[in-house]
Amino acid sequence: MSSASGASQPVLPDRWPRPTNRRVVCLPVGAETLELLAGTLSTLARNTSPDARIVVLPLAIERARLEQALRESPAAARVSLAEAVGHTDHWWAVLRGLPPAYRDDDLLLAQPGLEVPPGWDARLALAAYAQESRIAAVSPLCDSAPLFALLERRDDRIPLDALDRGLLALSPRRNIEMPALLGGCCYLRRAALRDIETGLDAAARDRGWDQAPVWLAPLLREHGWHTVCCDHVYVRDQDAGRRQRELHRLELVEEARQINQAHPLTGLRFTVNEALRRGLADPAPAPERRPLQLHIVNSWGGGLDRWVRQYCEHDRERDHLVLRSIGNWGAFGQRIALYRSAVMDRPLRYWELGYPIRATAVAHLQYRAILDEIIAGYGVEVILISSLIGHALDALATGLPTVVVAHDYYPFCPAVVIYFGEVCARCDLPRLTRCFAENEHNRFFRNVAADEWLALRRRFAELVLADSVRFAAPSASVARHWRTLLPALAAKPFAIIPHGLDYAPERLPLPSPGDKLRVVVLGSLAPQKGRALLEQVWPRVADCVALYLVGGGEEGERFRSQPGVTLIPSYPHEELAGILAGIAPEVGLLLSICPETFSYALSELWLLGIPVVATNVGSFADRIQDGVNGFLCSPDAAAIAEKLRWITANRTVLDPPRAWLTGFQHRRIDEMVADYHALTPLPAFTAPRYFTTPALLAPTEEAPARTLYVDAQAPFTRVLAEFGDYARQKLIASPRLHPWQKRGLAALLAGGLRMMRAVATLRRKD
Repeated sequence: MSSASGASQPVLPDRWPRPTNRRVVCLPVGAETLELLAGTLSTLARNTSPDARIVVLPLAIERARLEQALRESPAAARVSLAEAVGHTDHWWAVLRGLPPAYRDDDLLLAQPGLEVPPGWDARLALAAYAQESRIAAVSPLCDSAPLFALLERRDDRIPLDALDRGLLALSPRRNIEMPALLGGCCYLRRAALRDIETGLDAAARDRGWDQAPVWLAPLLREHGWHTVCCDHVYVRDQDAGRRQRELHRLELVEEARQINQAHPLTGLRFTVNEALRRGLADPAPAPERRPLQLHIVNSWGGGLDRWVRQYCEHDRERDHLVLRSIGNWGAFGQRIALYRSAVMDRPLRYWELGYPIRATAVAHLQYRAILDEIIAGYGVEVILISSLIGHALDALATGLPTVVVAHDYYPFCPAVVIYFGEVCARCDLPRLTRCFAENEHNRFFRNVAADEWLALRRRFAELVLADSVRFAAPSASVARHWRTLLPALAAKPFAIIPHGLDYAPERLPLPSPGDKLRVVVLGSLAPQKGRALLEQVWPRVADCVALYLVGGGEEGERFRSQPGVTLIPSYPHEELAGILAGIAPEVGLLLSICPETFSYALSELWLLGIPVVATNVGSFADRIQDGVNGFLCSPDAAAIAEKLRWITANRTVLDPPRAWLTGFQHRRIDEMVADYHALTPLPAFTAPRYFTTPALLAPTEEAPARTLYVDAQAPFTRVLAEFGDYARQKLIASPRLHPWQKRGLAALLAGGLRMMRAVATLRRKD
């Protein structure tokens, strides 16, 4: 982030170091500072992070007086009172008198009279850990001494919070090396204090504890540590006596005099003071930087794509990047593209993989470098993995909070759907070998051998057991299947987070019964969705059922010649309610033979008020109570046909599910998002947010310089159609072509597109 003073952005490491220690705020109080205690306790309790502890250290003062002062303070609940330290100097109290319970904590000295801004402790901690160099102590800006001063003249009329917001907007957020510490407030890292432990008492004996802010800095430097002032945290000190002592101490430091002659804060001081002179006591705040999540997905579309889009659109607290794998059959990871949110208008970046990924790579050097670049460059804090197809398992090993969202059973199952003649309950090498050879559902990764897949599983199981990796599943059966198939996950917690939905149509009117039961099959008729089962059911019920296949795509074409079957292969989603209103279905039919993990089709039918008959596998069994809000059948043609014939003869059995559906309200997407946030809680201040700028989320010159961008998830025939429309319009509008040229090119274009569409839509004969 650049400032008006022209200071450059700090150089940050590839990985974001994070404060690793707990921290304790040390508040030494003597008789002479007791009257300042109440104000400081109030500001500390209000503006210190909840995870930091606050301890009061008595300095030669009666304990009863301190206890009385604490009882009268509204902040008392956050404060612990230590035993008297038997010393009058606050630096001795902090470095030698702290109770043993805090011996491993980083320390924050805060003397009575201090006023601090929001998150002051977390921000000082970020400054202490934000660079690869060894930062031992961080002092904030404070006008009690010229070395650390921000304002030309002290003005307590300016609210500290307002000044803090202005400073955050204008500061380049740097660390500036200093030859001394601020006596009234300082952050001290425990690791540095351990290094100087043996020399601490000798230095104090020679120079005196009251001079610790001066001699601590060179002692730390002797051990390879640095003492700095950060330019983005400003505190106010109300203790006039301490201000005089600060001035006197620093006048004796030669380096302080030299720094003050050409102070590195000069530019920032000018900018802030100029803003105040213009009456801008509260300069425009810095652009808000929200936590950034990275979604890892494939480009196959479907329910996964819908989930990611809706998640990104409805998240009001965090920003999102989406990393998609793009490829073809045989190599699903040929290109990796990074998008702003789920919108695929233009990639922020993309990378061609020199070593394409067939299915999922156990490890991939270039892919890991891409991840590192994205995490460091954009400040990613959380990773959500919805699919590893075309990616590498390196995505599980970043150390960031990572959630594996179990939309399916990949990468355990190369068929994705854990079905091979039946729902799989085991998968050893012999069965997996036969699965690759015989299973019609195992059709995506034919160029990967079974023993390679076992190696992929083993590494996957090792990585997901890390504490940084969580699992989330949209229904309970998903967790049960994963644990059955991969016993290594038996003790791994699964958060059950049902999907939300932003679809809110008007419920359809109650349909009047017809001679035939009107049944709608909504959605894909791919093999795993029960196409073969429907082919077996239909002849058994054709005499009593009118069948409507809505959204079945090309798979539904095999039913076109069947009397009593109506096909609507595809539809714009916004027209679904109108289409079904025209049909007035009495029952929805969902025939998946593979265990669904959620089923948007079930949700949409329910929201439209349509009772459902479904197979009793996967999430259908989780969500449907037989006879209460729908009907469950074994995935057997005879059982399903019998259920449909029974409903036809007894239409009143539909009344209880219809009554239940009148009160049905689907889970909202913002509720789902809140559950995912709870799974990956983040502190209010983090280095990725604090030290980077939202401008990085805009496309850069490194984005591909292309004229045409194509949605990698769009069907090829639709891409051809839209390209044809664009090319025809371009031909018509071109002033450079003669009319005969336009006619000839248009004819060639039309003929070529027709041929390409014909070839593209040829169906493979079963």
